[in-house]
Amino acid sequence: MSNVHLHGLPLDQGLVLQEILWLFLPDGRFVSPEQPAQVVVTVQEENPGETIMVTVADGTHIGTGSAEPGQVHDEQKDNHRRRLIKLAFLRALVQCYGAVPGEWGILTGVRPTKIVHRALDQGQSVETIDRLLQEAYAVAPAKADLLLQVAQRQRLLFAKSTAQPQAVGIYIAIPFCPTRCLYCSFPGYDLSKHHRWVEPVLAGLEREIAAVGAALARTGRTVQHIYIGGGTPTVLTSEQLARLLGQVNEALRSEATVEVTVEAGRPDTLDEAKMAVMQAHQVTRVSINPQTMEETTLQRIGRHHTAEQIKQAVAMVRQAGIPVLNMDVILGLPGETAATVAFTMAEIAKLRPENITVHTLAIKRASRLTMEKAEWHFPEADEVTAMARVCQDAVASMQLEPYYLYRQKRMLGNLENVGYALPGQECLYNVMMMEERQTIWGLGVGAASKWIDPSSGELTENRYNPKDPLEYIKRLDEMIQRKVAQMEEA
Repeated sequence: MSNVHLHGLPLDQGLVLQEILWLFLPDGRFVSPEQPAQVVVTVQEENPGETIMVTVADGTHIGTGSAEPGQVHDEQKDNHRRRLIKLAFLRALVQCYGAVPGEWGILTGVRPTKIVHRALDQGQSVETIDRLLQEAYAVAPAKADLLLQVAQRQRLLFAKSTAQPQAVGIYIAIPFCPTRCLYCSFPGYDLSKHHRWVEPVLAGLEREIAAVGAALARTGRTVQHIYIGGGTPTVLTSEQLARLLGQVNEALRSEATVEVTVEAGRPDTLDEAKMAVMQAHQVTRVSINPQTMEETTLQRIGRHHTAEQIKQAVAMVRQAGIPVLNMDVILGLPGETAATVAFTMAEIAKLRPENITVHTLAIKRASRLTMEKAEWHFPEADEVTAMARVCQDAVASMQLEPYYLYRQKRMLGNLENVGYALPGQECLYNVMMMEERQTIWGLGVGAASKWIDPSSGELTENRYNPKDPLEYIKRLDEMIQRKVAQMEEA
């Protein structure tokens, strides 16, 4: 553990620098002056609004960095100061320890595309925004270009949403999985241990769907897209899945609904009966997530299926005539290399999915991977970057283009997650949820609701259903009443 003293800035404000510190010192933490420290960070600001200087010293190395005020449109005063401190801190760390890890500069948040969208909303040119990303946020040219590509493509989807001002999205959570994957931190319950909760949770979910659907209809709102995720929704029996999809169509779906996604992430949960149910209920998008096509890795990460089962599941999707197939992969899985990823992408290319989401492994606090971290060997940052290049070349050869992007803490190689799609086959839910441009009602255990003010387009509230099935059932009436009241008051 590397303790760090912070001078010239209150310790609580040092939190804005923590994630940049972790890029260089993964075990670094800011501590009070009474505690011993190996590193000293000094922030100097002569006068408000002037150049900020930061010095980093660890007894062996010393680095200095500065950041001068510049024009960033629509940046509040406090945000402006924080950005300059972060920029000067990054430059000091680079001088002290060497090249910056990764290409994202001081952008450590989940949604870097929001900076681009704000600038585009203000009418700034692509050239100006590109320069802004590189100079004001220290983003590398390749990542700046990626952000601009994604944002410009998303603007076309925003226009579809704006044409339906009363439209909302729906997320439905099924919190059960056949087993728990090594890296997973989502609310997910192993079906073999928690099967007794499936029917009570479904009964509660059906009540929530019915109440929310009725309130949407009363208040003149329509549902533009529906995403059934988890967990793994296809752990349900074909009868349970038919019951759920039937109610979804009856209570929520209309002619305004252009997209219905079902996550079938684990191919061993699919069979022809379930595919027939999805076909009969007009599901438009299915997600099958191999993560890798390497058999030994699948077993290593706790996915008890084979690469052949992935291919069989895809064949069932094609046979059922589902219009869009998504497939996910994860870069940086223990024991894998760029060559492994090249094999995975070559195998996936043969299956011709309309969407591919490329995730980079994040060491999430609530995952089994974090608890067992010492037992696993992870690829080095350079190898993970090579994996990303392999994927970029592969999706380009498949004529897939980037359309949404987000980042997470503790990602290997300081990389990102990117969704790719054939033109016109983008997942609308993914864009609206990630960019927070449309109200999303979350139904089911652990589901998140996001309320967007239609007049300002700003996110006004995030609220989560309980992650525990018993707590969800206990508090169901309260959650329904709150959602209905929120709709009727808006």
